Amino acid sequence: MFNLENYSIQALNLLDGLIDDYNSKIKTIRRDSYYFNEIKKLRFNINNRFRKISDLAEIKNNQNENFFQIIVFNTDYLELIISELKTLNLEIKIQGQFLIVNKPDLSFNQLMSIVDELEKSENKFISKCTKAKLEPILRAKNAVENNFIDHVISKQVSHNCQKIFEQKEEEIKKLTLKKIKQILGKEFFDKYINEKV
Repeated sequence: MFNLENYSIQALNLLDGLIDDYNSKIKTIRRDSYYFNEIKKLRFNINNRFRKISDLAEIKNNQNENFFQIIVFNTDYLELIISELKTLNLEIKIQGQFLIVNKPDLSFNQLMSIVDELEKSENKFISKCTKAKLEPILRAKNAVENNFIDHVISKQVSHNCQKIFEQKEEEIKKLTLKKIKQILGKEFFDKYINEKV
């Protein structure tokens, strides 16, 4: 790497923390997120009041299973929930108060909506990294104004922070691309790359 002074070390620590946060965030974005989010968006008109599905049932999504499990709190709402789920063209099995909803295969466009969510997260975290990079630079600038350090060190801080930021930005982009490949699969990933070019 390069010689770091205390200000740049602060930037490095802040950016490493953000990379860890980003890694945790993208682990929660999966293929089955599409229909899981669509189910969570369902609203029901009960006694002239709109209720979310989470008010009427618990949705369980085990990523190792090929179905969602919906536990309906009150069986009076079972038919209402089933009729709304059918609008999403989902295959449903009824087992008492449990609804087993098969996870269908996703089209390229549906998968791309997940990729869009991932790319929004990437942009958000790169923006956070930009702010984290600026914090030590501003501290160094204030230190120059207060005669704690000279301009040479301040310039070095700025240069080092920019280098660190560029490395971490590249790391975020690699993590994102790896996750996109995992979500899309080989065939759709090739299509994604071709459309991006």
